[in-house]
Amino acid sequence: MNIEFQKFLDLSLEETCMKEKRLKLLQEIKQVFIKDRNQLEEAISLDFQKWKKKIDVDKMIEIIDRYYQIEKENKKEKKIALIEKVVVSYYGNPYVTLHISLQAILYQKQVLLETGEFMLSVNSFIINGINVILKENRVSKLLMHCIQILDKKAIVDKKIKTILIGTNNYKAQYFGKYTYIPYNNYIIYCLDEELEELCKTIYEYASNNLFETEVVFEEEIEEAIEYINLKKDKIAIILTKDIKLQNIVKEKIKNKLYINENPFSKEEVNIPTNCLEF
Repeated sequence: MNIEFQKFLDLSLEETCMKEKRLKLLQEIKQVFIKDRNQLEEAISLDFQKWKKKIDVDKMIEIIDRYYQIEKENKKEKKIALIEKVVVSYYGNPYVTLHISLQAILYQKQVLLETGEFMLSVNSFIINGINVILKENRVSKLLMHCIQILDKKAIVDKKIKTILIGTNNYKAQYFGKYTYIPYNNYIIYCLDEELEELCKTIYEYASNNLFETEVVFEEEIEEAIEYINLKKDKIAIILTKDIKLQNIVKEKIKNKLYINENPFSKEEVNIPTNCLEF
């Protein structure tokens, strides 16, 4: 059994912090990202060599600002008697790591992050940096991290709230006892034979970055559109040079839609800001 996992199970947390302190924590976390920007960019560069995924530091700072504003505008002070334990399992996208880490502070949860090995350098910077701020402010350790929870049955048996985000290879091991949140899941439909190589390239990039990705092979466009619309949590990528077909999919596909565009040129950080609000 993982050491961090056992600590997570054993640790009892009761101390919570009020709104003023949470705002202070968010301000200090932002300063870590600004002050140690060079160190963070080195971690990003190191991970990019292996995973070829680009991370934008300014976008991460914007995420922190967003949560600061959410907390600042929050009119209600929710009284929390006991800090709850939550397992969040995902594929290690650093933007998701930052979102969940900040939500742990806002919603007063102790979170065990199961990330896999994806982007470990950047994830370690985020988790360790935030934990240092928590420790300096004498706030309970809210973030714990392991690559994989080996004994998932213990999580299920203890009825610990579990959230799975995006692509996840561990769904079956949680025996259906989880909340699933889609994150940048894609569905690709190529209508032109000459664009099939581009379709393959997009699929391979998405798969290499651990985005949940599916290719539609229906020959009839109406059938394909109907199938895509059933996949409400997926972003549609349509490849065709036919203007008439482009207009048809624009009119009939209800999903978020890219037509002959690169959806990865600027990743949208669209995870809900209230995943841990329960």
